[in-house]
Amino acid sequence: MTQAQAAGPQAARHQAPPQSAGLTDLVNRLAQELAEARRALATATQKLGTTTRTLEGRTQELTEARAALALLLATLDSTTDGILAMGYFGRAMHYNTRFVEMWSIPEERLANLNDGALLAMQLSQVKDPARFLTNVEDRKAHPDTEQFSVIELTDGRIFECQVRPQRVRGKRVGAVTSFHDVTERHRMERVISALEADLPREVAEARASAFSSL
Repeated sequence: MTQAQAAGPQAARHQAPPQSAGLTDLVNRLAQELAEARRALATATQKLGTTTRTLEGRTQELTEARAALALLLATLDSTTDGILAMGYFGRAMHYNTRFVEMWSIPEERLANLNDGALLAMQLSQVKDPARFLTNVEDRKAHPDTEQFSVIELTDGRIFECQVRPQRVRGKRVGAVTSFHDVTERHRMERVISALEADLPREVAEARASAFSSL
């Protein structure tokens, strides 16, 4: 018997069976895939946590922005002036209740209120439509310039109108127009003027007395 033949059985005991080697490779491969899946899950979980925190922050910002907008709109509605914010595409961005009341805008027209429809309603109410239209055209020609005008209506009311450009982050996006009813003030000025013409000395003394008591 040769030496190789004598060592044969012992060598066979140390050599792994082919089926056992294949099972080991499969286990190792599955362990590697499992480890990769765990790493991917950990990364996804981390990203999900970051996204969740970001979403919570944005939600908080949105809630605060909505609250600020609600406060702003409530403030606008509580003012005695009529306020109109108009975009440069001719679409009404916002108007307060006082503005609607001052210009007698029907409720059914509010949903589709735009520059053209509003202008038509205003021209039908002003005492001097040509002058009013000239002011509107001048405002469109010089959108970066503030404007002030006095508007007389056919029903006797008088409005002071002030137009200011509206900007967001330095970019012009539209204009804000305020209408202040000064009818009573003008009426009192006319009364005082009439009194001054008839009783100049008495009116002057009354004025001096009024100012001295301030």
